[in-house]
Amino acid sequence: MRALKPVVALFVVVGVMAPSAFAHGGRDGHRGGWRHHDHGGGGSPSPAPAVKLIAKGLFSPRHLAFGSRGDLFIAEAGSGGAGPCFNGGEGPACMGNSGAVTKVDRWGRQSRIVSGLASYANQGTNENAIGPHGITVLGDDGVIITNGGPTEPKDAAGATILRETLAKQNPVADLFGRVLAISRRGKLARLADIWDFERDNNPDALLGNPAIDSNPVDVAVDGFRLVVADAGGNAIDVVKPFNRVSALSIFANLPSGPQAVPTSVVIGPDHQYYVSQLTGFPFIPGAASIYRVDPRTGAQTVVASGFTNLMDLAFGRDGTLYALSIDADGLLGGSSEGAIFAIDRRGNRRQITLPAGTLPFPGGIAATNDALYVSINGGSPGDGQVIRISLR
Repeated sequence: MRALKPVVALFVVVGVMAPSAFAHGGRDGHRGGWRHHDHGGGGSPSPAPAVKLIAKGLFSPRHLAFGSRGDLFIAEAGSGGAGPCFNGGEGPACMGNSGAVTKVDRWGRQSRIVSGLASYANQGTNENAIGPHGITVLGDDGVIITNGGPTEPKDAAGATILRETLAKQNPVADLFGRVLAISRRGKLARLADIWDFERDNNPDALLGNPAIDSNPVDVAVDGFRLVVADAGGNAIDVVKPFNRVSALSIFANLPSGPQAVPTSVVIGPDHQYYVSQLTGFPFIPGAASIYRVDPRTGAQTVVASGFTNLMDLAFGRDGTLYALSIDADGLLGGSSEGAIFAIDRRGNRRQITLPAGTLPFPGGIAATNDALYVSINGGSPGDGQVIRISLR
């Protein structure tokens, strides 16, 4: 918690940001260049790596991150709740306070560090929740998350329901669309309000989605600011002290029409921001790309393309970039099997060979020296898991 206190105190109280020692916010920092070319894979396929269960019983697990002592923290989007209910992107949905964050300590003990966060999910099945999603850790246990949503809920007449209206019926709705810090005792500090910025500015209205739609899904810490991926707002936002939010980079709709939908942001070895792309309905296979975003200007460069529905990115300590696809044949395809791609410093790309059934609906990825940690069953309340995939 020691590493988190400067962020919360300085962000919320005196307007100075975190020390540079924590600039990468739970992501491994790297030195040296990283060359990008869109090569195919080379060489013979490697044997399938060993897979081990790390956590189970999770409610719609999404992104995950390590603390400096080796503890793993997992954002759980939850299972919605009793209401209020509305029409969501997949049909009728209900919200509640089922979002949470789980910790698996370095001895393998699993426990919740916070619960009662905002979540909504499909009515009846409680599946495919939107809630806590992005996560980063400063020091040993300084946890910062995005509480995703509320996207663009609508009433029976088709009118958009604002977050403030939902909060009048259920106060936990006020957590939707925010970046939150979590103390060791599970107390929340509100660091940034991405929903409020979208409502008042809607920066992607001309290039992306004209509706008021915000769903912050990832967060990184870069020196004196937070960096947030807003999937609903099709933007990478930056947050300076005192909740000063601005749009650094807007992602335009694809030429074929679908929205871009950025799903993660990580800081690379060259101190550029790397952003994965889901692409919106109809979730065209092969249409997603990985972008490099200049942290000063917001300029975008495609560094790898031809992916399908990317959900998360992670850099290994050797500079390898790992990209996680939530569904290798597209979200409207017949399978729910995901995929992981490794992209080396030269831009050579290969898919990691895994036994069939290893990656059902994955939600997030984290990398260590010798393994990848992936959340799976990301749309399932109570059936979510985290697995360890050996790299050696």
